[in-house]
Amino acid sequence: MGLALAAAALLWAAFFPGLGGLVFPALALGFLAVRAAGPKRGLLLGLLWGGAFFLLEFSALRTLYPFIGPMAYGVIVLLALYGGLFFGAFGLLAGWKGSLGVLAGAWTLLEIARGTGPLGFTFGAVPAALAGTPFAAAAGLAGPWLLSLGVALAAAGLAGARRKPHLLALALLSPLVLWGLGALVPKPKLVGQVRLALVQPDIPQADRLDRTKLPEILARYAGLLAQVPAGVDLVVIPENATPAFLRLERPYLEPFARAAREKGVPVMVGTADLQGTAVRNTMLLLTPDGRESVVYAKIHLVPFGEYVPGRFLFERIGLGALIDQFLPYDQSPGERLEPVGIYGVVICFESVFPGPTRALARKGAEVLLVSTNDAWFGRTRILWEHYAMGSLRAAETGRVCLQVGQTGITGAWGPDGRELIRFPWGEGVFVLEVPRFAGRTPYLVVGDLPVLGAAGALLLWGLKKGGPRPRTPQP
Repeated sequence: MGLALAAAALLWAAFFPGLGGLVFPALALGFLAVRAAGPKRGLLLGLLWGGAFFLLEFSALRTLYPFIGPMAYGVIVLLALYGGLFFGAFGLLAGWKGSLGVLAGAWTLLEIARGTGPLGFTFGAVPAALAGTPFAAAAGLAGPWLLSLGVALAAAGLAGARRKPHLLALALLSPLVLWGLGALVPKPKLVGQVRLALVQPDIPQADRLDRTKLPEILARYAGLLAQVPAGVDLVVIPENATPAFLRLERPYLEPFARAAREKGVPVMVGTADLQGTAVRNTMLLLTPDGRESVVYAKIHLVPFGEYVPGRFLFERIGLGALIDQFLPYDQSPGERLEPVGIYGVVICFESVFPGPTRALARKGAEVLLVSTNDAWFGRTRILWEHYAMGSLRAAETGRVCLQVGQTGITGAWGPDGRELIRFPWGEGVFVLEVPRFAGRTPYLVVGDLPVLGAAGALLLWGLKKGGPRPRTPQP
């Protein structure tokens, strides 16, 4: 039990900036805790490991208390239970047959499964810990889950080295191979550059939800937009810039449209939009000649944040009124994922998944833009982890990935997954020259199939081979 809790604490620490290397010993401790424990005990230890880890991982969501009250702690517990189920499934398999193949294959497949589907999330997954490190470049070869597989192989080698010393060589070689694989990714083709102005308004979430603050909010944007220098190709203002429906409430749109006219530069601004009866989270593009268009509507919505999965079921069991207090209506997803000229635009939560940016790069996007409102979470560590996902999206696609946030973090990652620049917290207009890249990384061509195949083969081999005999529980 103590080993599982230690593994949870060390794994959580690995997601702090600069501590990603801790993910190797953290997984090794977790593997030691559950391997050969027997299926039942392995399941329980896996649940303990995962539940404790995700309680720590999502403790940042306590910042939601001012908005949803004690339900914030309920959200943390539910997420911990849900994430813990995947660790529990891993513990069951590893407890039954804790061979190297089972440990590495099952871990990788379960991380992929956790990041898939409408309830999927990748926070707390191995690739996010390695974002921004020299290992991130390998994602361009076979995607983010290659990082999961490489770390799991190293951790499995460490966990088995006490009984089979030759596995120590695997534990030492796996990180070196993972690092070396990044060098096999072809260099992207430089096709030009673009000059962007990223606006970080630093508006607290409570103010951004208060329509009485609109005059103050618009005055702040007007002041920031006045600072945009000449010669900029695009101004980017983050997700949900104001508490207004800008396209429909014309007076509140005017400061942004005026900036486009007077500066002679397109302005892209995030806003909620009403399209028929559908409320959508969108990016609106305003051009110097007065044209305006919704260029992107968010497709991958946040479950229980932007919509309630199975809302009708809650209503059937009498919880409809409670759910309505938490989220009175569901937003609707967008319908098309297409580049906006040379830009591949995604909104907030979408950047934690490889699929959207991979699709955009395959369709010709030369620069990736992430527009986000992370003001919900103050300045907690979860903001770093979200921002760090841009490292993976950049390495996977061979593009620069920029993020612009309401309060931060605003910055950019290069096509090898290394950070190019990170701007300070607080209000500001940040101007930078961004290289444009074309071409396809191997991952853009082959997707996740190679890693899925390798992890599946390892799991089947491990199950067939068996593993160490289950440990006898100590009285």
